Amino acid sequence: MAQSVRFTTSARRKAKNLTYKTIVDVFWERVATMSERPAIMHKVDGKFRPVIWREHGRTVELTAGGLLSLSVVPGEKLAIMSQSRPHWTWADLASLSVGAVTVPIYPTLAAPEAQFLVRHSDAVGVFCENELQLRKIQDAKELPETLRFVVLLEGEPKTTDPRFKTLSWNQLLEHGEIQLGKDSKALPERIKNLKSEDLATIVYTSGTTGIPKGAMLLHSNIMAVCEAMHVLVGLNENDLALSFLPLSHVYERVGGQMISIFEGLVVAFAESIEQVPKNMIEVRPTVLNGVPRFYEKAYQRIQVEIRKLPKPQQYLIRWAMALGKRALHYRKAAQFKHEDHIVNQILKAELRVADRLVFSRIRRRFGGRLRVMVSGAAPLSPNVQEFFEIIGLNIVEGYGLTETTAPVACNTPDENHPGTVGKPVPGVEVKIADDGEILVKGPSIFVGYYKNEEATKAALSDGWFSTGDIGEIDASGRLRIKDRKKDIIITSNGKHVAPQYIENLFKGEHLISHILVYGDRRKFVTALITLSPDGLRTFAETHALPVDDLEALTQHPKVREEVEAVVKRKNEPLANFERIKKFIILEHDFTVENDELTPTFKVKRKVITEKYKALLDSCYEADDIEVGGGVPETSK
Repeated sequence: MAQSVRFTTSARRKAKNLTYKTIVDVFWERVATMSERPAIMHKVDGKFRPVIWREHGRTVELTAGGLLSLSVVPGEKLAIMSQSRPHWTWADLASLSVGAVTVPIYPTLAAPEAQFLVRHSDAVGVFCENELQLRKIQDAKELPETLRFVVLLEGEPKTTDPRFKTLSWNQLLEHGEIQLGKDSKALPERIKNLKSEDLATIVYTSGTTGIPKGAMLLHSNIMAVCEAMHVLVGLNENDLALSFLPLSHVYERVGGQMISIFEGLVVAFAESIEQVPKNMIEVRPTVLNGVPRFYEKAYQRIQVEIRKLPKPQQYLIRWAMALGKRALHYRKAAQFKHEDHIVNQILKAELRVADRLVFSRIRRRFGGRLRVMVSGAAPLSPNVQEFFEIIGLNIVEGYGLTETTAPVACNTPDENHPGTVGKPVPGVEVKIADDGEILVKGPSIFVGYYKNEEATKAALSDGWFSTGDIGEIDASGRLRIKDRKKDIIITSNGKHVAPQYIENLFKGEHLISHILVYGDRRKFVTALITLSPDGLRTFAETHALPVDDLEALTQHPKVREEVEAVVKRKNEPLANFERIKKFIILEHDFTVENDELTPTFKVKRKVITEKYKALLDSCYEADDIEVGGGVPETSK
């Protein structure tokens, strides 16, 4: 019998008494009522420059006018192929304001994939970040008959294509100003006619398991999420969010951009993922949306730097971390027993010293003002989460999918329960099917896949969406995610192994970057392992190994010996059939550019398994005999 839970809240925060139909209504209300306050920030001539709501609104207005001059009508599809930047937001909000449907396309996609999405979505126009993205469109042998124009966000087009009109961003704004001068009523009329049940966007799944499917999300889906998160998180107009995740992903677009509009807070666009550490110090955010890989790399970087410090400083940090860990465990025990924190009675003075000398200095590297740190898109390592909690930066983990307009469930700063993804958000119902699959129903659930009736019928039944994830609901109504249903390994002995559970054990290890567990229909489990360049350099320096060739270093006997020790340690709590018996260390890390990771840094299991199948299969003898190069088995 299916297990089910629905979240009802008596939270101190009440949802806003709103009459807004869409996020577009909220945006233009912000422009009218907060006109002189900062809306976004971005780097100009080396410094972060604020753009006030009045300027923000005017740019969107001119962009929308430009789209009207190009005869865009409600319901037509407009693709955006760009890294996250202010232009992305302006193009998105302008498209929605004229009643068009936005189609985000990751700029990291190869030309054939990008061309497929443009064709499949029936796009009439594409916003291209630069010449590189424009060439992906120009090089297509087949374009949809619907395609009429392309807008280049950076610079002037160097080449044109007779199959469609090509404009620069500035040209679009100029056309918009002329169009608005000719007809000042057209845009307000389009905004007024928008309905909550109108299609807002088609978001294509990132394709970790196959051909992308276009999830159709309504304006009402987006508003349902914004209203639910307003109740749960309590963001406000004085908050500042640093945006660095791709806006092509529903997590950042709705959980970052749309919620920021809804709450009226400021969004600062990071220069790039590589510049995030520097940008955090510059803008000092209070809110941060991240993915586990971001927090894991930050944790690993801190651990590497600590190992390079003089011994006395290392001892000080270890003392502080041990004290903080003990205090954290006392705190959690006190919560369960409903007693006063023993921390306040015994450890308060020592914790004050630890905070002043160690924790506060680490927090300053993140800007020093963070109060809400969110992790989504994949499971977060318990060790990494505990580290940040000890130093006073609580990471709240949530769970959602493209088809659910992101959050299904989430922890909150006030009620954070590591190991779970929290309770379902207000209005969303979750139940566990007999086979363990998570099923979801609510106002944020998509209406189907674009031009894919078969996939829609497979995913939706009586309003319930089949997530494809395996999970459980604990006694307090909180959701735990175990693995992807399709990823479950069934060994030749019939044992079920959850690969993500095993892989998550390795997160936070300074030497290991990624691990992929393998073994379907095999007698035992094996793995591919990639190493962290920073961790590898530190290990090499500690053991006096040459660092001039990192690829060669990955295969050094001492490095393999260290990895074997890590694997053996991680194997200990596992059942015998779950343990990694053999592994292969690759010479290079998985990357987005090599199509091994999604844009949110999740491992593309199917792609990697196919790419390295011969290598993985080499771990198995004809009779699957366990010999050499593996990890010794211990009794359990």
